Amino acid sequence: MTDEECDKRVAARLERARVLDDPRSPVMWALLDEAVLRRQVGGPEVMAQQMRHMVELGQRSRVRMHVLPFGVGAHALQEGMISLMRFAELPPVAYVEGWKTGKVWERVSRVEQAFAAYDLALGDALSHQDSLALMRSVAEGFEHEAKSAHRP
Repeated sequence: MTDEECDKRVAARLERARVLDDPRSPVMWALLDEAVLRRQVGGPEVMAQQMRHMVELGQRSRVRMHVLPFGVGAHALQEGMISLMRFAELPPVAYVEGWKTGKVWERVSRVEQAFAAYDLALGDALSHQDSLALMRSVAEGFEHEAKSAHRP
């Protein structure tokens, strides 16, 4: 990817993220596996910044964060990413994503299965406040690691 293409993608992503700043935007619930918080991508400084940003988002009234801790073990959603969407005047849909693939599910029975799997996993997740506290703790760990790496 060229620098120009990368810049365009970053600008588009930042523009999409602004929807979370709109008080009329839909409520968003994020159910994250703890591995998402701990697997380093971009180094400890980047991870600390990302954790702090996620905590900031979670402190808004329209964004709810829940973490499925490692101690839960296997769970209903570990096979991949799923987005569940409810609409005021349309039936709900599920979008399932895997390696180099994505599919929108509209069939009622499949969508109901997806919502049921989500509900089961959410029942095992940490509360919103406990999830934010875990994210803060993970951010502090990455910040400490970053500082240690810069010491002679």
